[in-house]
Amino acid sequence: MIPADSKSSGNDSHALAAAPDSVIFDAVGDALVVTDATRQIVRANRAAARLFGCPAQTLVNSDLARLVPNAAELGDLWQAASVPRNAEVHALSYDGRAFPATLTIGAMPGGGHVVCIRDVTDIAIAQRQLVNRSLRDGLTGLPTRGLFLEQVDHALARRRAGNATGEVAVVCLGIDRFKLVNDSLGYPAGDELLAETAGRMAAELGPGVPIARLGGDEFGILVDGVGRKGEAVVAAERALGIFSNAFAIAERSLLVGASLGIAFAAPEDDLAAQTLLSNADVSMHRAKKAGGGRIEIFEPARHGEALGLLEIELALRDALQRGEFELAYQPILDMQRGSLRGVEALLRWNRENGASVPPSIFIPIAEKSGLIVQIGEWVMRRACAQMKVWRDRYGAAAPEYVAVNLSAKQIDRTDVPALVRRVLADTGLDARHLELELTESTVVENPAVGQSVLQEVVALGVSLAIDDFGTGQSALSLLPRLPLAKLKIDRSFVARMDVESESFEIVRLIVSLAQALGMRTVAEGIERESQIKLLRSLGCAHGQGYFFHRPMPASGIERLCASPTPTPNRSIAAAD
Repeated sequence: MIPADSKSSGNDSHALAAAPDSVIFDAVGDALVVTDATRQIVRANRAAARLFGCPAQTLVNSDLARLVPNAAELGDLWQAASVPRNAEVHALSYDGRAFPATLTIGAMPGGGHVVCIRDVTDIAIAQRQLVNRSLRDGLTGLPTRGLFLEQVDHALARRRAGNATGEVAVVCLGIDRFKLVNDSLGYPAGDELLAETAGRMAAELGPGVPIARLGGDEFGILVDGVGRKGEAVVAAERALGIFSNAFAIAERSLLVGASLGIAFAAPEDDLAAQTLLSNADVSMHRAKKAGGGRIEIFEPARHGEALGLLEIELALRDALQRGEFELAYQPILDMQRGSLRGVEALLRWNRENGASVPPSIFIPIAEKSGLIVQIGEWVMRRACAQMKVWRDRYGAAAPEYVAVNLSAKQIDRTDVPALVRRVLADTGLDARHLELELTESTVVENPAVGQSVLQEVVALGVSLAIDDFGTGQSALSLLPRLPLAKLKIDRSFVARMDVESESFEIVRLIVSLAQALGMRTVAEGIERESQIKLLRSLGCAHGQGYFFHRPMPASGIERLCASPTPTPNRSIAAAD
């Protein structure tokens, strides 16, 4: 159990520094006990009695260690301090039930303490489910991309250490024309096809061959210890063979095909797992372009895609000067009323030659090259300037805030508070109309610097949100210490919450977690009315997605502002 110093969230923190008033003490929803200098309990409130399952008077005169067995091991947390301190512990109810809890300790004059104990069982359950979700695909039960890359990395490491022989081969399989199945028969039919494909592959290749769902309609296969390249080709042919028989999907008999790419790593090759998988993916897409239903082997000499990425990076450096960037805005709606609450600014790149480069391609390149810092400032300036125009022109009918993504590189390389001050001053936008979104991994990778920077930003009046919550490294333990206003529930959970109990439960836990921490939730990727009904029943505050509106230019937002009546989609969302 590692205690962590931090400022407590919420208004209760200030009350812990002094002896509590009796009425307030019993009215507080969290379990509170007052101890003397020897950690004997001298007072306990009603919430403590409920939490530990006994009358409050029973707790009086007992040792705090009866409730928190390792309380004496928390060391410095018992020392006098200007602010209460936190620790994660396991508490023990009077009937012997152990449960995870957070302990907030505030020193009082005379050597006593006020101790706040919170049951965080729901948070612990959510964390376990999110970790499991990150390792296992909820639809197929197969390992996810992250776990598959670990398996490939271990196979490569064994060869580098001389503990294994033969080559490592990675096969990437993509279902041909999968989008057509989704578009014509619906997403449930597509999901059914993915699950059946996973089952057939596992049965055909056997338990000794690692298989993973990489995302979308793509699967990965690891063939370890390849003595001859033909062995990996045989495995790929067996995987391709499962598509020779029709699939019974949505009461129809469907014949679908697949394209496969194979990449090899010899013992002497110094390849990373991600590189090997990328090489297989390149070959799989080459097989698709060649008509599908075939297998392609990766050949470095044909790796023109790498040159294409380099060309994109070079063009990216001049895109700002050429005026090739523009912003689209996706409306964020109030889930209860269907009214416009905010917009998310989304970067688009349309090159001079007329080609449109997807964000999934150029954003990672911008991140890796450091260009994201310059581009990120441009996005913030353009979004804030546009927001100022809307607020001045439409007043209360305008969006309340514009959400702008903040990358980890910007936090690492930029004085973010100074940048925000400068942009707000230059554009004249009130800070309360700007919201910055960051990912879980951005917070987790550098929590000390991140917390300091974010506290300064919030002090300016800007609000903060965690984007794609639940898909990155878990930031659950950091949430109470971060000045966040919102959690954005990732679209992967929302997409299946109305057809999969596990996804619904994760969404429910995220909403409950946010509510417990005084935050609002925004559901991303809403596409069906059934999702809206469930989200509203859970108390999710805001939502965005194609069911309401696709991302649109500024002129589209202006049409929404100018029309006081809800659009048909928003009317549906707001209906009982």
